[in-house]
Amino acid sequence: MSAPATLRRWLRRARPSRSALAATLTNGAVATIANLGLLVGAVGLLADSATRPGLRAVAVALVVIELVAFARSPLRFLERMSAHRLGYDAVSTWRRWLVARVGALDYSRWRAYALGDVLERSLRDTDELQMLWLRGVIPLVDTAFVLLLGDALVAVLAPFAHWWLVAAQLLIIQLIALGALWLVTRDALRRDRVLRRARSAYRAELLELGGATPALALLGRLEHAGERLVAPEVALRNAESRARRARRVGNLVVALCGALSVSALVDRPQAALLWSVVVGAYCLAVMEALATMRGSFEALVSVSGGAERLESFENFGPVKGRAWPRDVTLKAENLTLVEDARTLIEGLSFQVDAGRRLGVTGVSGVGKSTLLRALAGLDDVARGAVTLGDVRVRDLDEATLRAHVAYVPSEPGFAHGYALDVATLGRGDVKVATRLLHELGIEVVADTWFEELSRGELARVALVRALVTEPDLVLLDEPTAGLGADETRRLLRLLDERGASVVVASHDPQVLQWCDEVVTLDARA
Repeated sequence: MSAPATLRRWLRRARPSRSALAATLTNGAVATIANLGLLVGAVGLLADSATRPGLRAVAVALVVIELVAFARSPLRFLERMSAHRLGYDAVSTWRRWLVARVGALDYSRWRAYALGDVLERSLRDTDELQMLWLRGVIPLVDTAFVLLLGDALVAVLAPFAHWWLVAAQLLIIQLIALGALWLVTRDALRRDRVLRRARSAYRAELLELGGATPALALLGRLEHAGERLVAPEVALRNAESRARRARRVGNLVVALCGALSVSALVDRPQAALLWSVVVGAYCLAVMEALATMRGSFEALVSVSGGAERLESFENFGPVKGRAWPRDVTLKAENLTLVEDARTLIEGLSFQVDAGRRLGVTGVSGVGKSTLLRALAGLDDVARGAVTLGDVRVRDLDEATLRAHVAYVPSEPGFAHGYALDVATLGRGDVKVATRLLHELGIEVVADTWFEELSRGELARVALVRALVTEPDLVLLDEPTAGLGADETRRLLRLLDERGASVVVASHDPQVLQWCDEVVTLDARA
């Protein structure tokens, strides 16, 4: 998708109310008119006072100009406040859209992003997208409206309406400028995309060479690092040069069209000095207005990168799936799992009836964690199917699936805060969580920070966090790592009491003996 189309999509996603948008544009237009009127009025007042000496002759105009000057700052403040309010509402809408989609990413997609801060980086992109409204659309629309209004005033308010030809010339010049700036912006958007790719390639090369440089130094081949950097550095330099050239072309368009606006006065009709000076001041102000438009288009270029990064989430999002089935028998049928182009599991089949316990064991790296993620519906399978009853796990409604299936990875992530808050995450009863923690041998109070807990205690907090929602199926990845025999017995007894179906990946003989059935995964060559 092209960058202009992407920006239009993000503007439509904001969906501001018509009243809010109208109020913001009106405030901006009034503030712009006041700013332009002050410049033109001040120049006109000087010309009028030169031909009509005496303060009384210019008193009314002077009072009006002073009032406009006084009101200009409040008007500009009101414009900024309404624009920021519109931008804030847009960011709130974009963030709801983003969080819904990032939350629906499967594990493979998360791995593709390499860094765990994808949500944080994407939220920063939504903040930058405020510029679509604050520096892009609103100034552009307001300036275009004020120029159109100014041209109309030049055409109809002049004595005997002899200035309509000048007004028509100004309008044509402004339309040419707007079209030229848009063409320059489209080119700048393409060049900005190339520049971003060149920067990314250069940084990736630097990162890779940074890890290899010590070894290259020991081998006496540091020059190899320099040779590797030549191509991406040249590409980056060329991309930066082309981007600067596009900006210079935009500035040249503003200068030329501004000069053409002033040149429209060469064949001006005969009129009083005052009107000639006023129109001349307006023609000079046109150049400033075109510069504002140029800034608006530059804002579109500056946010295009963030918009394109966020657009990659478009195909993800919560999809209304099937309801939770009455039959909660978990089945894996001829399952094949692939990770990083390597087949880990092939042709695996098993069944876990309601309330039963299945152990999964095997050497490290054989695919136990990958299997649990597939059973939890967090990742797709290459072939085969994972079903609950007669419903594929990936076809279930996401919210319903997460309410009935609890997955605890070997290294669970935690929010910062009090241990009880972490254990419930706002979705469980604190009293129930406290009782479960007590049964697992952990005594916490309201102000116990989870950072104060040991690794084994954190693992048990993660289990309680999974159990407070009373799930039908619990998937555990090495839940007893770091626990002693007594602590393990407590954990298994608690799972027995909950009555949920359990699939547990473990090397612990005590856990495997507790299971009703054990599946051993074989390492593939």
